[in-house]
Amino acid sequence: MRWPDWLRKRTVKTVRTRPFDEDALPEPAAPTLEQTVEEGMLLAEYATRMAVKNHIVVDTLQYGNDFDPARHTGEAAHMLRELASEQGEAAGRIEEDLEAAQGLRGDAMHPHDYRDIDVANLRLRRDAAVALASALRAKADSEEELLALVERGRVDAWDEVGRAIEAGLDAFSGVEALRSDYEREKPARLKLLIWRDLARLQEERTGY
Repeated sequence: MRWPDWLRKRTVKTVRTRPFDEDALPEPAAPTLEQTVEEGMLLAEYATRMAVKNHIVVDTLQYGNDFDPARHTGEAAHMLRELASEQGEAAGRIEEDLEAAQGLRGDAMHPHDYRDIDVANLRLRRDAAVALASALRAKADSEEELLALVERGRVDAWDEVGRAIEAGLDAFSGVEALRSDYEREKPARLKLLIWRDLARLQEERTGY
């Protein structure tokens, strides 16, 4: 008697997989000097935008000045030169590490115990710091670049203040909106919101 196929015991094939071999992964390409400097510039520009944004918020809302890009280019230039100075100091420290590491073999005793094997990476970091410092100073000396940073800071400032005002207005909606004097008091409430939220923003966003 022939059993139907569906009654036959099916053989389960075992699929064998190889264990994960980390050594088989391709070596990641080492970053180039240009890539390293580009990443550094992106971070520096972001930090400068945040500093300019805070400067605009305080100058416009706290001191009541009309927005004028020329009032904020100095802040942008100051921030860029400060970051350039930091990179120059970093290059000096890396140069000292490089000189100490050359020809030094053996295993490192701690993360900053550089050896001969670290020389290439140290050179890249030193050269990147020097190039970044130079690029930041050039940007600080460019009126066009400074105005572009101020414009981006202005957009950031208005977005942040706008969100704070909207959140405050939402909090005052509901029962407050039903009061008969709501429309009459609305301008004063809006001014109060701006000043209250400005104080909070200053406290939370001080620095960059």
